[in-house]
Amino acid sequence: MVKRALTLALLLLIFSSFLIPLSSAQGKGGEKPKYDLIIVRNDDMIDYIVALPYAKMLDVPILPVNPKELDPGTIAQLQSYAQFGWNHVLIIGDSQAVSDRVQDELLNMGFIVERIGGAVRTETAAKLALHFYPDGANIVVVASSSDYGSALAAARWAMIYGYPLLLTQEDALSDSTANAIKKLHPELVELMGAGMSKDVQAKIEAMGYQTYWVKENLEIKLPSQPKETNWVAIVAAVLLSLAVAIPVSLYYAKKRWAANRVPIEVLTEKERIVVKAILEKGGVIKQEELPELTGYSRPTISRIIQELEKKQLVEREKVGKTFIVKLTKEIIIRD
Repeated sequence: MVKRALTLALLLLIFSSFLIPLSSAQGKGGEKPKYDLIIVRNDDMIDYIVALPYAKMLDVPILPVNPKELDPGTIAQLQSYAQFGWNHVLIIGDSQAVSDRVQDELLNMGFIVERIGGAVRTETAAKLALHFYPDGANIVVVASSSDYGSALAAARWAMIYGYPLLLTQEDALSDSTANAIKKLHPELVELMGAGMSKDVQAKIEAMGYQTYWVKENLEIKLPSQPKETNWVAIVAAVLLSLAVAIPVSLYYAKKRWAANRVPIEVLTEKERIVVKAILEKGGVIKQEELPELTGYSRPTISRIIQELEKKQLVEREKVGKTFIVKLTKEIIIRD
């Protein structure tokens, strides 16, 4: 009887997530932050995807910009925008994502600038969720940081129902994500898409949280309660999210493909040796394995990895007591 009661309660919680009105997008309480514009980098669509739920929450646009410096066309757009009295800007991503030069240019134009970002995309998503939901949330959406399709679906889900969006490594629950879940303290964690391993779900459940996995081939039948369901608002939100997401997805997919192919000849000799070692391990490796594979000392490996991070060729994710190093771009090796 106890098992049946728990199962019924979980199902009711899941079904209720489909019936939450769009006006309830502010978590457990508190006022939403005030911003007039969200700025993200224009060479990687993941920050744009993560920003979508919060742009919808604030009813403000997202402006992708050159991460190094503002071009004349963008400056003209911003000047025109500011003339309407909208001058409070949120930059998503650390200085490696959107440079300090861009921030300084915005300040010189008279904008009030805030920045929210972490060293990696999972940390950025966690900081955003905690910033916009300081009082926690009843339901949290989690997607893979490397499966852009699942992340895009999760963003749409979060936009429609007003949930915070978190990202995690596909093969392990990221520390920043786990900490954010603890602070948000949801009643349910929804996993989106097929880009994550079962270990992520197991870790979340071991933390004491209920989970529900929404996969691409999953069919969910909604309870017939038309009086309580605002179908017009839901359909409008879906159409709006599709109108934004599809063109953006196509544009950035094409641009990212061209920008993510790097010839190995542009690297230093030591960087080539480290990159080849990572490639031999399938593009993902524990940092502690690199000294033995390359013959370099741990401090030397650490310096080389930092240089590769600055060039946006690798990213590191702390899992437990070690770092997982992952190539983020295709390395072209010519014979």
